[in-house]
Amino acid sequence: MKISDKVSVVAPARLHLGFMDLNGSLGRKFGSVGMAIDSIETDIIVSKIPLANRSDVSKNNKRAHEYAQLILKAYELEESVSIKINKSIPEHSGLGSGTQLALAVGSAVSKLFNLNLSLMDIGKILDRGNRSGIGIGAFEHGGFLIDGGKGKSDDLPQITVRHNFPDNWRIVLLINQREKGLHGKKEFNAFKTLKPFPINKAEKLCHLVNMVILPSIVEKNFRDFACGIGTLQQIVGTHFAPIQGGVYSNPDIARIMNFVEKKGFTGIGQSSWGPTGFILTDSDTSAHNLVREIRSNFLCKDLTIDIIKGRNTGSVFKSNYKKNEIKQINKKINKE
Repeated sequence: MKISDKVSVVAPARLHLGFMDLNGSLGRKFGSVGMAIDSIETDIIVSKIPLANRSDVSKNNKRAHEYAQLILKAYELEESVSIKINKSIPEHSGLGSGTQLALAVGSAVSKLFNLNLSLMDIGKILDRGNRSGIGIGAFEHGGFLIDGGKGKSDDLPQITVRHNFPDNWRIVLLINQREKGLHGKKEFNAFKTLKPFPINKAEKLCHLVNMVILPSIVEKNFRDFACGIGTLQQIVGTHFAPIQGGVYSNPDIARIMNFVEKKGFTGIGQSSWGPTGFILTDSDTSAHNLVREIRSNFLCKDLTIDIIKGRNTGSVFKSNYKKNEIKQINKKINKE
């Protein structure tokens, strides 16, 4: 089998930590803050040759094939691919499942048929990354990310800042897989029905990101970083509360967040439309202690609680399973 016959891609999940400017008075809107995370990922195999066993017809598998066909159709290629999904990010949980799957499939198809597509090309064809560049940035670079928002052109938001997330910091994730966050038409309509975002709050958030959040991650100052993210989350979450039923879309997660906030944890929030909640901690020990407290005080019946790290590398490609033939999409950014 030739090297170009089969490609596997492993793409990381991401946290969307909030928007800086939902007002858009300067001509650019949104401006996202987010990061790639470890352990939760989409892992796919895309092949020109149909797989012998095609029994896995999950919803994600169907969507993956639709993404592949859109790429092939855009370049008038009368070809077909087989896609196997080994692992997938939970759908509509606030962890970027759709964008990561789209980019993984699009990038694999591009490699298989020598299309030389950029991630921006793939995003436009598959209608991903229109509001936020965090998903594309996580796929390409990993790390802590900020994008410059959506301007008046058709260009997708681009990453303006990228920095390594400290290795010793941890994130406690609360995932309710029984519930789904807003997506599709409901998400589109939600943005239309929201009240205008006050310009003074947009100014405050931009000030907060540039003068608290960014310096603190460069200096590895956990206290200021956590406080900054928590403040960003509170302001943005309050704005979205009329649509999602509160600062948090899931009431069980909301109760846990109130509990941990009273314990002194300030870096708390919800990723995107949720329902996934997150709690920043300064160490692995702190994270494990917190999880024990949560479990001893709450039933957590429908919740998955994970302790994860930030991920400072992007997606990984592997062609035809030759040993040590692993290529990362991103070139490691050395600038700290």
